[in-house]
Amino acid sequence: MSKKVIVGTAGHIDHGKSALVRSLTGIDPDRLKEEKERGITIELGFAHLLLPSGTLAGIIDVPGHEKFVRTMVAGAAGIDIVMLVIAADEGVMPQTREHLDICRLLSVREGLVALTKCDKVDADWAALQEEEVRGFVRGTFLGDAPVVRVSAVTGEGLEDLVAALDGIASRLQGKDPGLFFRLPADRSFSMKGFGTVVTGTITGGTVRTGEEVQVLPGGPVARVRGLQVHGGQAEISSAGTRTAVNLQGVEKESVPRGSVLCHPGTLSPTKAADAHIEYLPLAPKPLKNRARTSFHAGTSSSLAKVLLYGAAEIPPGGSGYARIALDEEIVLMGGDRFILRGFSPLENFGYTIGGGRIVNPYPPRRKGTWKAVPQALPLLHSPEPAVRVLAAVEEAGRKGLGGKDAAVVAGIGLAASGTQIEHLFSLGKIRGDAGGSLYWHAATVEETGKEGVRALSGLHDRFPDREGFPREEIAAQIPGGADRELVSLSLAARAEAGRVGDLYFLLAKKPLSVELSSPLAKTIAGKIHETGLSALSKAELADALRPGDRKEFDRTLEALVKGGAALRVKELFFDPGAVVALKEKLVSFLEKKGEITVPEFKDLAGGLSRKYVIPLLEHFDLSKVTLRVGDKRILRKGK
Repeated sequence: MSKKVIVGTAGHIDHGKSALVRSLTGIDPDRLKEEKERGITIELGFAHLLLPSGTLAGIIDVPGHEKFVRTMVAGAAGIDIVMLVIAADEGVMPQTREHLDICRLLSVREGLVALTKCDKVDADWAALQEEEVRGFVRGTFLGDAPVVRVSAVTGEGLEDLVAALDGIASRLQGKDPGLFFRLPADRSFSMKGFGTVVTGTITGGTVRTGEEVQVLPGGPVARVRGLQVHGGQAEISSAGTRTAVNLQGVEKESVPRGSVLCHPGTLSPTKAADAHIEYLPLAPKPLKNRARTSFHAGTSSSLAKVLLYGAAEIPPGGSGYARIALDEEIVLMGGDRFILRGFSPLENFGYTIGGGRIVNPYPPRRKGTWKAVPQALPLLHSPEPAVRVLAAVEEAGRKGLGGKDAAVVAGIGLAASGTQIEHLFSLGKIRGDAGGSLYWHAATVEETGKEGVRALSGLHDRFPDREGFPREEIAAQIPGGADRELVSLSLAARAEAGRVGDLYFLLAKKPLSVELSSPLAKTIAGKIHETGLSALSKAELADALRPGDRKEFDRTLEALVKGGAALRVKELFFDPGAVVALKEKLVSFLEKKGEITVPEFKDLAGGLSRKYVIPLLEHFDLSKVTLRVGDKRILRKGK
């Protein structure tokens, strides 16, 4: 598969962007009748160019007029290389400056300057303009970029321009195909015989013909009927590629510009995001707390309120952290770049004032913290993925965070998120539930454990005759609540707390149990010993033994569990000796083999059914004999 890059034009109106694209590619990017009649670009235009090295460059032509900067931002959002177009007969103009600012704020890092209309000036004037251009870009990401003199009329410099683009493209790494699939829609239309077609630049992941995609925010799930890449049919398209997606059974009105195509269940829209803001030096006044602005990310836009952390305002040329409160839902990931523009005539309408980077698209509610920058935000702004994942888990607090949402907040792929989580887990910095679906920061587990002990103490005082309390009841007593798996994790780490089956208690307040030498106790213990690893539930034990007093039977069974004569796992009662013998066999197996699968454990346990195998595996996980890694178990350190 050939390498693909996206090249975007930028520059002032009437500096020859569309004419240059037409001369380079033979494709007219101005497709609207009004554009051809007025001679100005109103909408985004698209073309493609095969570079000498074999790299396929998709080209996005943006409007230069100040009224269409919103459209320009939508086009610039996915580009790898900017081609800043400056006419030799006019030089640097207002939209030249604004477009360069937008590209910098959107983290475009590669590009060149095309000095166009050189057929209209003499060589001396072109040299002067080139010198002015080099002074203009000095100190920016284009400071060392090529400045190529060209003419769309005579063809002068076009070969040099193509060679310069090819040289830049050769050192680009491209977008990450491991990210979640995301295509911000910049256009949707109906095509006779095909239905709705949506176009855009894939910013992450891959999409295949026949797959289902979700239209966000609030749109339908549709099947991909077909794909086109630069006019040709394709079965698959990946990150960094201009793509047309033919959707089955969807009206074009359901996929307006600003909506996003993604795989179902991967991304969610948001109306709030924490961000790091860069405020432009040329902004006319400071950005004040609670300022209203126009927010642009990808092809989406919304009015927004900027709530600053730790400052009353950001001065021109300054930066800071803020909560962006959006009027409309937008699909965002950590690391996404955005643009802020003035909102009203009194606040510099029609001009870019700043931009920045999303650090958390799913931020927690914060009460009384606006006077300081939350400690997690600089960590979420870190270039290190492990730091961002750990901060994302910490930000989630007691709610916990799954691997998918950790990937979205950290701005990485699901596989990369899993690798970072596994590493942080091995270091003891995060803890996970038994199923590996949620993770919590170690400090959150510690703090919840303390709250759980306080909750247990209160429950013991209120109900002194009860043997223990289920985690759901304990969670309800913790201020603000807590996930039940978090309660299990946190209490398991507390020396003052104990557990019998599904009940938790404080060792200092453990109630006195019934006499374990009674005939009923011996009968129950004998039955449990007889069944061994083929354990029975409480109801099955009662049916087998037919006790005269069911309440006495329940109390005696609980006493046997507390006394160690029976082991409760889930709803089953095992013979402790049989489980200890199985544990020894398991440890010996793992010491030799290193890991064990569910089928291998089943064989080790004498062919037990999954009814017993799964609870026993989870018991060994919770008792810290084994550690679950994917579908396998390994021996915990120290065992």
